[in-house]
This record gives sequence, structure tokens and C-alpha cells, in this order.
Amino acid sequence: MIAMDDIAVDATVMTPARTIPAPPASPMRLPRASRLTDNDIAAVLAAYVLVITGIWSVHGGLADLGGGWASAWTSITALSGLYTSAVALMALVLVARPKSLERRFGLDRMFVWHRVLGDSMGLLLGLHVFAAVVAWTADSGVKNALIDLTGGTPYMALATVGAALIGVVTITSLKAIRQKLAYETWYFVHMLAYVGMVISFGHEIYLGSDLADDTVARWFWVGAHLFVVALLVVSRWGRSTVAFLRPLRVSSIEHVNHDTADIVVTGRGLRAREGDAGQFCFVRPLASGLWWQSHPFSMSAAPTVGRIRFTIKVRGDATRSITALKPGTRVMVEGPFGVVTPDVLDGAKALFVVGGVGVAPVLAMLERLGPDHEPVVLYRAHSEKDLVHLDDLRAAAERLGGRLLTLVGPTAKLAVSDPFSARVLSAAIPDVADRAVVMCGPDRLLHAARAGLRAAGVPKSRIHSEHSWW
Repeated sequence: MIAMDDIAVDATVMTPARTIPAPPASPMRLPRASRLTDNDIAAVLAAYVLVITGIWSVHGGLADLGGGWASAWTSITALSGLYTSAVALMALVLVARPKSLERRFGLDRMFVWHRVLGDSMGLLLGLHVFAAVVAWTADSGVKNALIDLTGGTPYMALATVGAALIGVVTITSLKAIRQKLAYETWYFVHMLAYVGMVISFGHEIYLGSDLADDTVARWFWVGAHLFVVALLVVSRWGRSTVAFLRPLRVSSIEHVNHDTADIVVTGRGLRAREGDAGQFCFVRPLASGLWWQSHPFSMSAAPTVGRIRFTIKVRGDATRSITALKPGTRVMVEGPFGVVTPDVLDGAKALFVVGGVGVAPVLAMLERLGPDHEPVVLYRAHSEKDLVHLDDLRAAAERLGGRLLTLVGPTAKLAVSDPFSARVLSAAIPDVADRAVVMCGPDRLLHAARAGLRAAGVPKSRIHSEHSWW
């Protein structure tokens, strides 16, 4: 059998021993678990769909489907319009980052759902516009329909512009197009969706057949929008405002290899925060040319009321500028966020599969574990110079009765074709099937490791990973 050590390179010789200062004694208050359950979410969503469908149905929407060509398309217009706005509100709830949802599902899943809802909104909006054009044309002819839809009818000009803006956002959010845009360009284009929603709201209230003549339905609709706006103000913008008004400062920067640095931030604002090892923060340097960019970074030490440490790998001009900040620079830090903390291990022995800068959250989590976890850390890197905090990882794992395994080199040059196959994993870690696994690294590593772990007998429920970027 092939053991992991047979294909590993021990890089101790290239990474000088470093002494990491002990963190202050007072740990940050641990985040409270969410009380939400899947049943709670399902019940709210079911009620939401039933109410919206009911508003459409009681105003003749269902009957109009069989009332002729024009009536059927008018009914489809009304239903698709209600669902377009309803889906948009759900997407906004997710980006508001309410703590109850974030602590239950994690921001990475919430942002994935946000993208799915955004795509769904775009499709529903396309159906709504198409159905409206068909219905209007059937009722008054092509010429009059174009006049009415572009300004002849009150609020329709704004609605048409709003639909166009949302359409642009939907198209530029497609993966093939988004990958060709700079993140900043995509972000500011994405903000046009909110403008589109705001300027389209008037036609929903005053022209929507389901809302214009029904006081109860109209106030429900207005109330739903006001609730989401309030959630954004309090949960999203409110927390950002507090982070801006109470910034932290860069305390020290230490370069740990050719492209990675440890950055420590401190400040009195940490005393009121909740956080745990394994989580991440959004960092926005309040410096010229950098203040408008927010970057997610994992904490590489368990957070305390005195400091937060990030291990940051240079991936472009922005991260290069951050690793070159001067001590004393003010930074706006939001978070910590994340649900993959030591709690997910549930007392079981631990296996950490690490790649690249994914070492950061693992370093932090090892600080919080006890000897019962006997952690095994499997560290994957393409070259020896990419290994970061190697001595720290080894010392932390051995202190807890565990060990560090390194897997270094291009895949094509390894002794086995699949270093994460069930055979290799089981040979290197005989009790792998009994361990709880935390994976931190790039997508390719996560996919390969997940497949091998599942084949080695690790239950899906005991394999945990979380992206701090999207």
C-alpha cells in the first residue's frame, strides 16, 4: 500500500522556525447558535408562496386563464409580476445577512442562493415583460401597446427602464460574462438592480390589478418591502456603518514567505464582537485607492478581544497593496462570519485537508481543540515555497496528539495519480472513516478530497467546508 508519507515532502528545512506571540488571554465571545430550523424556513416560504398566489387567485387570476387570449396573458402578466418582486425580496433578505440566517446556513450558501434567486428573478421578469407586451397588443394593437408601455400609461416608463436595468444585471451576472469583467465593474453594474427595483415599484402599486383595488393586499405588499428595507438598514448597512465609525488599526505585518503575510489588527471595537476560530471577516482598508474594495480573509488565529490575525496570500494588485499597508493604517472590518468552527467536529477526531492559504482557518481552529480530537492535518501544496506556517501547524497538531502530513508537488509528478483516492487516504489515515473532516482550500482540492473521503467511508454529514469568497 502507498502511505501518504511516501508521496510527501517534509519542508521543515525550508521554513525557519518562527515564534508566534501568544494571543491575549481574553478570547472573543463565541457566536450564539441560530434557533432557526429547516422546518421554520420551509413554513415561512410555504406561507409566502400561498399568500402571493392567493392574492392573484382571489382577484380572478385563475379564472382569467381560461377567459380568452388577452385575459390569459393578462393573468400571466399579473402572476409573473408578483413572483418577480417576491423573488427579488427574498434575494435582498439574503444579502442583508441577518445573523439568524447566517449562523444557520453560512454566507457562502446564502450567496449561492442569492445568485439562484437572481437568475430566477431575471427569467420571471422576462416572462412578465413578454406576457405584458402580448396582452397589451391583443387588447389595443401593437402601436398603442408600445406607446402605453413606454410612457403613455403612468409609471410604465419607469417600469420599462427598471426592467431594462435588471435585464442588464442578469446578463452580466452569467458566469461566462462575469468572468470577463473586473470585479469592481461587475459590482457597480450589479447595483443597478436595486435602482431598477425602486423605480419599478410604483407601477406594481398603481397599475397591478391585484394591488390597486385591494387595500389589504396593497398594504401587505408595501409592508413586505418596508420590512426588507428595514432589514437592510439594520443588518447590512447598520453593521457596515458601525464598522466604519469604529475602525480597527493594523498593528503589525509579517511576511511569512514570498507571497504571503500575517496581518494583525487591533482596536477597542473588538470587545463587543462575537467570533470563533475558523471564521472570516470582510476587510476594507481606509486608505487612498483601497477604501472602496472589501475583501474576505480568514482569521489565522483564534480571535480575541485584543486582536484578529489574518494570513493573506497575494493574488493581485489589491491584496498586494493590503500586505504592504503600514502599521497604524485604519481598516474597516466586518464580521467575523462563518459556520465551520470547532463545533462542527462534534467531539470527534479531526482531519483537516488544507490547500494554499486555507491554512489560515485551520491554524486558528487548532488553538481551540483539545487532545481528544487527535488532529491530522493533510497539507497540499504545489511547491515547497507555497507551504505556509508549516512549523506552527506541526507543533499545534503534535501538541494535541496528532500529526502533520505534507503532499507537495504538481499532480503529474506525484507517485500516485490521485493523491486523494480512498486507497491513499485510508493507507495514510487508517481511521479516516471515523473522523470529522474540515476542508479549506481551492475548489479543485475540495472536489477531489470530497470524492475520496466519501469513497473512504466518511459520511457526507461529517465533511465540512466553507468559502469566504464567491
